[in-house]
Amino acid sequence: MPDGLRRPFMGAPDKHFLLGHARWFGSDSLPNRLDHEVDAPSEWSEMGWRRQRLEPLLSGFLFPSAWSAFLLAAGGIPLMLAALGHGIGMDIRLGLGLWVGAFVLLWLGALNLAQKQIEGSTSKMLMWNLFRIETVLLAVLAWVIHHEPVGFVAIIALLISIPLWLSHVVRIATLLAWPSGRWILPIAHVDVGLASLSEPWIAESRRWARRPLARRKIPVGETGATELEMVLFGVRHENLDYLAMHLVHPSGALLDPFVGPTVGDTIPFEKLGPIFADVPPVITVREFFGYPPVSPVVTPWPASIETGKYSEEE
Repeated sequence: MPDGLRRPFMGAPDKHFLLGHARWFGSDSLPNRLDHEVDAPSEWSEMGWRRQRLEPLLSGFLFPSAWSAFLLAAGGIPLMLAALGHGIGMDIRLGLGLWVGAFVLLWLGALNLAQKQIEGSTSKMLMWNLFRIETVLLAVLAWVIHHEPVGFVAIIALLISIPLWLSHVVRIATLLAWPSGRWILPIAHVDVGLASLSEPWIAESRRWARRPLARRKIPVGETGATELEMVLFGVRHENLDYLAMHLVHPSGALLDPFVGPTVGDTIPFEKLGPIFADVPPVITVREFFGYPPVSPVVTPWPASIETGKYSEEE
């Protein structure tokens, strides 16, 4: 066999490799396409690229957000009573600790989910949550309450903290509600054409490897107010080599690029979500993808990995 060629594995790869697990979506079986999923442009589908669903992350945010609401009330209510002159004897530092802890718990919940996702980045998720004007506002409110715990100013600060906390919940939940997925293609040769890439693509490797191979920045304005990144990635599964296309959010989350308007039905805050979140409009995402950046030697998909309805008990 010539150097660089890969022999396709003829065994039975994981049947969940493309469709994911039915339990992720709370059902007993999975169809080839969910309601929010749309076909890739012909340039991608005709070459053989297919969607690989990744585990949804929103359900994992329910527990930290519920405890966060509890901490906000446990710290905020005594602080509000103290500001009104009817304190219950709670130390101001304890109340502030619980109150600030409500926000910290939301950030920690998002960081924990970032660790669980393929190619997730806790540093990106942390920066996405902290490097914002809302963080400065939170610090100012905490300073105000600590230095003037009684009176009108503290009352206003505590009232402002409620929509501020809600904006964090809405923003994180809206991001996590976007379907997670990437598009993959089985290849037969490690020379996938990286040397022929031109701007705006930047190659990071000369041939296929199990790591990022090339990147393309999507500046603010092309897909809305969010700077995204396309990453060509090398994947190996069951002795077969793949190319994967990642659409990377500033938080590090991988967004499925080919979804329809019905994706909005899965967002828990349909009205507030688009206001606070940094997710792009679904139409513009599909439009900018264009042609695949490389035209590698493609190997046929294994018959055992063909998509189709199946039961979780199979």
